[in-house]
Amino acid sequence: MPIKHSIWRVGQSPVRLQASNLTSEQLLEDMIVASPAILSDQWMIIGRQEDTGFGSRIDLLAVAPDGALVLIELKRGMTPRDVVAQAIDYATWLEELDVEEIARIYSRFAPGSIFLN
Repeated sequence: MPIKHSIWRVGQSPVRLQASNLTSEQLLEDMIVASPAILSDQWMIIGRQEDTGFGSRIDLLAVAPDGALVLIELKRGMTPRDVVAQAIDYATWLEELDVEEIARIYSRFAPGSIFLN
């Protein structure tokens, strides 16, 4: 049995919001960069479309308040097996990053940042 969900605008007369399709991963990525709180109000986006060395790029990279790196990969139309395999590849890349490389990633994302000047 499929799981159903809905989102409602709360008020005197609650109104069910209409579902819509996402036209592209790029649109969602742009929305998250513009408003990171879509995912978490505690994460700071520090990188976007970074080369992993696996012949592909991660969508977004963030840092959590405890300093943990958060890999954000947006998927549309991939099988769960493909997504898991890609996530494992990316996690391997992420684990190898050192402080200097993280700073370089951030400097590309936010040119002129105070961290590398």
